[in-house]
Amino acid sequence: MEFQAFQDNAWYEVVLVSNGDILTIKYKNFADEWNEIYHVGRFNTVKEIEDFGARFRRSSVQLQDGECRKVVAGMKVCATHYTDNGEVKFYDAIVHEVQKIQHSFKNGEEECYCIFVLLWQHGPSKGTKTYASVASICLIRHMQGLVDQALDSFLKIARERLGIASHNQDSYVQKGPVCEDPGTSSSYQTNSFIDVDAFFEKLRRVRRFRCAARTFEGRLNGQCKK
Repeated sequence: MEFQAFQDNAWYEVVLVSNGDILTIKYKNFADEWNEIYHVGRFNTVKEIEDFGARFRRSSVQLQDGECRKVVAGMKVCATHYTDNGEVKFYDAIVHEVQKIQHSFKNGEEECYCIFVLLWQHGPSKGTKTYASVASICLIRHMQGLVDQALDSFLKIARERLGIASHNQDSYVQKGPVCEDPGTSSSYQTNSFIDVDAFFEKLRRVRRFRCAARTFEGRLNGQCKK
């Protein structure tokens, strides 16, 4: 499953754990100290619940060279974005144009040379267009029905609590970030000593090589390791 982080709106691979009112987001390949903890008390409206749920989706998959015909103008994709310091992030983009170029075959493997013009929806290049190759494109798999039981359970409890809170002016529901303890003023928590910027810098470095199926490690002439 992917999660669109609040800090930078980039997408990261996560595992979810639900414990009643609390949802723990575990970033893959990281120790528990990097977990993010959310409490149902963070939500004041149904829209806030829906917006939070929209930050989760099935993991995107690397576009293969022989699949480039699946990508058409107007389609939303998840694509790699290089920062000035060489970091790689994953952001959503709209395909503005596909410049089709004849494929070649090398050692029996198909190679795509098509050029994709992307209009970025998030990140530092939001609202601008850049060029990308097949290696940068991941296909988004939209949710259909229950995708993660932990997320479904957490959102269900949040909706139920919101319905109760709306009839109780003394509800502890707070605006802004969330915390682990509903009695506190926040409902989002990480360890207090964590440097958030350092965390996400480390997270991006790991993600660059975390999965041969959608990044560069293991890709041989545009193909993923089996």
